[in-house]
Amino acid sequence: MTLYQLECFVQVAELLSFVRAAEKMCISQPAITYQIRSLEKEMDVVLFERNTRHCRLTMAGQTFYYDAVQLLSFSHHAVKKAQDIHNTNKSHFRVGIRKLSDYDLLAQFVEKFYEEHPASEIEILSQNDLKPLDDLRTNRIDIGFFFNSEHRNCTDISFEPLYKMNYYVLMAKNHPLSKCEALTISELKHLPIITAGADETYLSSVQEPAISELINAGVPLNFPASSFEGAMIAVRSGKGMLIMPMLESSQVQGMHKVPLLGCPPLQVEIGWMTQDSRREIPKFVEIAKKIYC
Repeated sequence: MTLYQLECFVQVAELLSFVRAAEKMCISQPAITYQIRSLEKEMDVVLFERNTRHCRLTMAGQTFYYDAVQLLSFSHHAVKKAQDIHNTNKSHFRVGIRKLSDYDLLAQFVEKFYEEHPASEIEILSQNDLKPLDDLRTNRIDIGFFFNSEHRNCTDISFEPLYKMNYYVLMAKNHPLSKCEALTISELKHLPIITAGADETYLSSVQEPAISELINAGVPLNFPASSFEGAMIAVRSGKGMLIMPMLESSQVQGMHKVPLLGCPPLQVEIGWMTQDSRREIPKFVEIAKKIYC
C-alpha cells in the first residue's frame, strides 16, 4: 500500500466519481481505476460499489476512508515538520498543557530549555481533555502532561512522574466556607458540589478520586456540569463548589480555594512517544523534573 494509492482512494471517495477524481489528480481514468483495484486486491476488500452510472463506498470503504484521511494527514504533517527543521536548522517541539497549568512554572521550563538549546523552537498547545494520549499518538504534540489515572499499560508512550497535586474545594470568594483553613469530606454534606456529570471531560479525569470519596461519604452530587468552563462559571456565580486537584501556588481568578483533607493526591506525569529518539527529549524531561519536582 502506498500513499499515492491512499490519495487516489480518498479523491474517489470524496467525489464518488472515478472520472472527476482522475481529472482532479491530472491522471487518466484507467490509471486511477488501476490504483483502486490494486489497493482492493492488496487489502482483499471491496471498497466501492460501482456500475456504469455511479459509484459509492461500501461499509468497509466508509470505515477505511476515515483512517485513510488521517494517515495522509499524518504523512503530510511529518513531511512538513521535517522540511521546517531542514530549512531553519532548528528543532521544533510542540508541548501540550492542561487546564489550570501553572504558567509561571511553565515559563521557567521553556526559558531553561531555550538557554541550553537556543536553536530550538517550542510551540505551546492545549491538550485534548477527552483523549489526551491521542495528542501524542497523532503527532499533534511531542511532549505533554498527563494524570496517572489516564493511562494503563501503555507501551508506546513513556511517562516520568513529576509531582502530585492535592485536592482543593473551589468556591466563590464570598462563600461562608472561604474562611476555613481546610475542609473534610464530612463537612461538605448537604452542600452543592459541581461534578463532571455523565460526559467524559477534563473534570471527569481529575475529579475521579475525590468524587469516589464523596459518594462513599454520602455527599449528594446533583449539580453536573457538561464542560470545565461551565463548572467554573457555576462556581463564580455561587451555584456550588468544585473539587479540583491543584498546586498550592495556583490561583483561580475570582475564586477562593480551601484544602480538602482525606483525598489521595493526583500524580502528574510528563509523557512522550517511546520511539521519539531526539536527543532533546531526555533534556525536556530532566528540566521538567528540576522545575516541577
